[in-house]
Amino acid sequence: MADSSNVSETLKWLAFGPRQHTMSYSGYIINGQRFHRKRDDKSTQNSGVSLEATPMSGSNEKIFYYGVINDIILLDYRGFYMPVFYCDWANIENVNFDDGFTLVNLHQGNRQFEKDSFILASQAKQVFYWRENGKSNWHVVLQAPPRGFQDLNTFDEDITTFSRPLDISTLDMSIRDDGTYARKNCEGIYVKH
Repeated sequence: MADSSNVSETLKWLAFGPRQHTMSYSGYIINGQRFHRKRDDKSTQNSGVSLEATPMSGSNEKIFYYGVINDIILLDYRGFYMPVFYCDWANIENVNFDDGFTLVNLHQGNRQFEKDSFILASQAKQVFYWRENGKSNWHVVLQAPPRGFQDLNTFDEDITTFSRPLDISTLDMSIRDDGTYARKNCEGIYVKH
């Protein structure tokens, strides 16, 4: 880099690459959706994921990829973190449309993505897979709205599923002891403190 004064700090850290050691998580919250990696011992899971892509040919047609999250990795670029999902992807030839439903065969993987299984967590859309019985390989794709954010498009923060301890002695405790506390939107009793 000859003149690094015009280069952003983020671009510099991206050029150096992430640290060699990463953190793996069982769950991650992003864009108002809670994702989990696949667990064989659970019958219901939040590990379904879809990715909307545009072909490089310049076509306006959208291609949807469907998969299951195997691992959630947080890359450390020293100045910021980048969450990525490691996924098993279904073969896009094994996607059918029937009566307005999208059907995916999750048992026949897409070998072309074996070396490109990662997506940015911010690109992921959560889906759930439902199948009528244990004998069928076909799953119905159900789109998942963000939790509590169905009609809001303003939530964009990344939140991990762990938190740091908080020292409550540093909080401003300005609650008066002589106040009356009551909810106004429901029946109940008044509590005097």
